Amino acid sequence: MDKTQQEIALTQLRKSVEKLGSSTEKYGDPTLVRFLIARSMDPEKAAKMFAQWLKWRAAFVPNGSIPDSEVLDELRLRKVFLQGLSRDGYPVLLVKANKHFPSKDQLQFKSNQPDSYSFD
Repeated sequence: MDKTQQEIALTQLRKSVEKLGSSTEKYGDPTLVRFLIARSMDPEKAAKMFAQWLKWRAAFVPNGSIPDSEVLDELRLRKVFLQGLSRDGYPVLLVKANKHFPSKDQLQFKSNQPDSYSFD
């Protein structure tokens, strides 16, 4: 897909998201392109997925981020930490998988704040 087609798809995605009653203002092109790629560059499907993601994000992380105080135990274990920036300027997140033991409790597994905190 060339740049022009991508720009057209992004414009259509933004319009579709607005029709669904949401906004893309806070999110840049790279974030929106992720949703387009996930839905085979279909702006309508990507808009629906984006709107659902916004609703999930608002419910799961109501203040915009998870405070350190809610994940102190996990932070102390140093399972995950930032290791600086890549050559291209992207943050490098290190995960020590040998220190991570997923919960057997499905509810706790589904609402895993430490993972969301790390990826934020």
